[in-house]
Amino acid sequence: MTVTLEQYERAEREISMREARTGLIVHAIVTAAVWAVLIPINIIVAPEFPWVAFVVAGMGIGLFFHWFGYRRAETDLRNRQLRIETAARDTVRI
Repeated sequence: MTVTLEQYERAEREISMREARTGLIVHAIVTAAVWAVLIPINIIVAPEFPWVAFVVAGMGIGLFFHWFGYRRAETDLRNRQLRIETAARDTVRI
């Protein structure tokens, strides 16, 4: 069976987006779990200084950028596929 370029690109996009979505979900779950553990610790152990705010802010920024990258993943993948096709055409001409 022969696979067309369009079929290959569609399959690559689907797999890449599924992996990106899984990565984002795992990141969100880990972030929520860390917050769920550290916030009560901060409240119980050191309520006079909210140090957990730094953790929440830092992890929140990381999660935001992961989400932002996920939102751009489809466009970035299509651009990458176009660059590969162009490079392959240029290589064939040589």
